[in-house]
Amino acid sequence: MSTPSISVITGTESFLSERAVSDIRAGLRKLGEFDTVEITVDEETRSGDLTISASANLLGGNRLVIINNVELLSEELIPELRQIIEFNDPELFLVIKHQDGRRNKKLLTELTALGNTIQANKVTGKKEILQFVQLEAARHKRKITADAIEALRVALGDDIRMLAAAIDQITASSSESISRELVDVYVEGIADIRGYHVSDRIWAGDLANALEKFRWMVLNNGHGANIQVISAIAQDLRTMIKVMGAEPGMSDRDIATSIGLSANMDWKVKNLRQIARGWKPAALAYFANRLADIDAQIKGGAEGIGLDESARTAVVEKLMLEIAAPGAR
Repeated sequence: MSTPSISVITGTESFLSERAVSDIRAGLRKLGEFDTVEITVDEETRSGDLTISASANLLGGNRLVIINNVELLSEELIPELRQIIEFNDPELFLVIKHQDGRRNKKLLTELTALGNTIQANKVTGKKEILQFVQLEAARHKRKITADAIEALRVALGDDIRMLAAAIDQITASSSESISRELVDVYVEGIADIRGYHVSDRIWAGDLANALEKFRWMVLNNGHGANIQVISAIAQDLRTMIKVMGAEPGMSDRDIATSIGLSANMDWKVKNLRQIARGWKPAALAYFANRLADIDAQIKGGAEGIGLDESARTAVVEKLMLEIAAPGAR
């Protein structure tokens, strides 16, 4: 069967799916102008909807039609999709997204047999994350060291969108292989500083670094910074308490799963495990109570009535000073 230009994207990882579509758009731009139509299959999709979306306009011309959630197509609508494919319109570029391989398996087999199939599966587990980062570096014709990958994961977590953005920015600013030193420079200047970047440093006693990042967040994120940082500090505290209660000899990965984190968060456990060694249980219990009070203040509880955002920021900074104080532990 002859086919129009078709790309089939399978899997549920939105970042990889979006990037695949972006690459397809870039390829089409080389052919000239084109129109884009996007349709998402759901329970309200009716006979004729796909055909109308894929039809040429009065003036003709190349067009990109993206069909999302094809796995939800009913048996009655599948023939309509087949007809669009079989029509073989030379001006039609079709992107078909099938997210769930357990549904409409026969259709998925037909689609993948057409040729260009792009995998957009979730990237989970330490090994897969490491491979993903290595491949991202290779996309830019660079190599990356193991300690550089670990530094990125500690700073950014295992969000592949953020990891890919980091590799993109690092390679844009340097022609060298990606080292731990380059990652450290990137992290220090990163625009998207999250609450846990502040939290990790404050629990480790690095007050200057934590305050610098917190004030950057306040400047750029406004009142949201107070809530983000307090939430991150509280989350790290709860995790440290659970880590301290883990059985001796357990690996970071085993601890992660035992306390309700995903196994690929073992890097987070490793970091907090090291920090927790410097804290006494009684000190952590004290700050658990302090955090409960401060959380209520910055979220507008009884004690926070009348506090403006500057005052709430001052409350958060005071807590940070307490945690980082030499005698707090």
